[in-house]
Amino acid sequence: MKLKLRVILNVKTDVLRDIIIDSKVTLKEMSDIISESFGFDSTEISTFHHTNEDWELLEEIKIFKIDESDISMENSPISDFLEFNGDKIIFIYDFLNYWTFFIELFDLDENVEDKFKFKCINSIGTVPSEAPSEIYNSIDQDIEDNIFENDDSLTDNEL
Repeated sequence: MKLKLRVILNVKTDVLRDIIIDSKVTLKEMSDIISESFGFDSTEISTFHHTNEDWELLEEIKIFKIDESDISMENSPISDFLEFNGDKIIFIYDFLNYWTFFIELFDLDENVEDKFKFKCINSIGTVPSEAPSEIYNSIDQDIEDNIFENDDSLTDNEL
């Protein structure tokens, strides 16, 4: 199964990527894919968080287990966290600069049999040279409404 994800970098200007990804990809692989898609080198520590519909941080999925109750990115397929349209997670890359990404599943296709792990099908904006000084709080509802509402740019990009 392939998932269509919108990945939004939390900066003042619009910087986003729409990615088609195999549902079997692990969160560790997803971390590398996001890093590559936005021009980072994947060498910094990162983490994912479950989130609710208001983008509030919930359970953390760490790059490696610190204690027995932790969930590891290495052994967790993305489909464990993104199953239905509208499901959301947050990705934080580089704890010194705190690059924050909002990820939402906006389409899925169970019938695709392409062998690729991922494809970037839409790229908008350029990553600023410096991380925002404002640490993640929550995505502004007006921003979310504008970004996810009536996006016709994807009609020609089918799975």
